[in-house]
Amino acid sequence: MSQKELSKKNADAMASIVEAIVTNEKGQILLLKRSENNTFFCGQWQLPGGKVEFGEKVRDGIKREIMEETGCKCKDLKINKVYSFEKAFNGFKGSLFLMVFNCKLDGKLKLSADHTESKFFDLNKIDKSALTPISKKSIFG
Repeated sequence: MSQKELSKKNADAMASIVEAIVTNEKGQILLLKRSENNTFFCGQWQLPGGKVEFGEKVRDGIKREIMEETGCKCKDLKINKVYSFEKAFNGFKGSLFLMVFNCKLDGKLKLSADHTESKFFDLNKIDKSALTPISKKSIFG
C-alpha cells in the first residue's frame, strides 16, 4: 500500500490540529465566531487554527491557517502547549495531536467566510460554554 493510500485509510484515525493564542497589546485573546458555512460547531467561538494538511510542517500549517482565517501574517510565533488525546465528534473517532502556539498578528484583520465575527477577550471573561471543544482545551487545558 502506498504512503498516500495508507494516509487516506488512516485519515480518521489521527488528526493533527494547530491553534494560535493571538494576543493584542492589552493581553486579550482573539476568538473567531464560526459561521453557518461550517459543518459543525456553528456559532461557537474558536481560536484561529485548523487541521494540518498531509505533508505540511506544523509551523507552516499554523501560519497558513492564520492567513486563511484572519488575512494576517503571524509574528513572534512560539510553541505554547502540546496535547495528544482520543476524541470522537462529528463522525471523527481517533487520536488528536494538538499543538498550541502563541503569536501576534501582522496586518489588518479580515475574516474568511468560515467566521462571522472576531473579538479580543479578557481571559477571565471568556464563556467556556461558547467555545469549541478544541479551543477550550487549547486555552484552559
